[in-house]
Amino acid sequence: MKRILYLVFLLFSLFILTSCKEVVYTDIVTTMFPGYDFASHIVGDKMTVSQIIPPGAEVHEYEATSQDIVSIKESKLFIFTSQDIDTWIESPDTIGGTDTIVMDLSQNYTHVEFPYPTQFTEDEIQANTIHFWTDPANTVQLIQAILENIVLIDPDNETYYRQNAENYITEINNLSQQIFDFFTTDTYLGSTIYFAGHNAFGSFAARYGLRVVPLFQEFKPDADLTSNELITFTNEVKAAGTHYLFIEDLELPKAADTIKAQLLLENYDLTLLKLYAFENISKTDFEGNVTYLDLLGRNFSQLQIALVTI
Repeated sequence: MKRILYLVFLLFSLFILTSCKEVVYTDIVTTMFPGYDFASHIVGDKMTVSQIIPPGAEVHEYEATSQDIVSIKESKLFIFTSQDIDTWIESPDTIGGTDTIVMDLSQNYTHVEFPYPTQFTEDEIQANTIHFWTDPANTVQLIQAILENIVLIDPDNETYYRQNAENYITEINNLSQQIFDFFTTDTYLGSTIYFAGHNAFGSFAARYGLRVVPLFQEFKPDADLTSNELITFTNEVKAAGTHYLFIEDLELPKAADTIKAQLLLENYDLTLLKLYAFENISKTDFEGNVTYLDLLGRNFSQLQIALVTI
């Protein structure tokens, strides 16, 4: 009997040890990739930064662990995206420790008017507001806001931080301008692409005079899809004459594969291309130090492939 109890205790102990997520202590804690990337570029090697949502994980469904909460309370700066995304944050005022600066990114930018008149539906307005970081015009403001909080934490290295932020902002602005110059020519202005994913790219597209038609009108990637909606979307893709369909970067392209297979039966070839929403990145990209700027560049390249060959 004692031996059985011992084995039960041993197995229980092993389960607890292997299931526990290690507490990570860093100066700055972020929920999502954009905050992590922006803060990391600013602080360089002067401070440590961590992202509590694991690389490759779905950000809309993440629930913080007790270890995450400890990391947040022990940090100097906690950056979360919004309560629409980070739904587990019930009270931002109490989530941090005594000396933790808590920063809500969604409250730290002002919408920059789009260069071309854009008519959004109510669903699109909500989706665009929720995915505000996809618009580089907002991104620049977020970097500036994060910078000011970092300077509050470590004023001794203010010059270093400001230079890093300025350099990164310049790189993002330069690439954004290249994208704008390319897609606002008479040839591509107002071009439409089809995205077999959730409604996340309205602001990104509107910034460059493009239009993205999503398969899911909801702002979350796990929205329900009816067979009629799938058929309608498939017919729209074919009617548009495009042979490129964009897909989520981290989700399995089940719907896109179905659409591609159906059109192949009709002798209509379709190529799938990834479009990055910057919400999170794969483990491989994370380990390879891929940045927001890199993903913006990938999107530009993928869009060129789809539109230039139409």
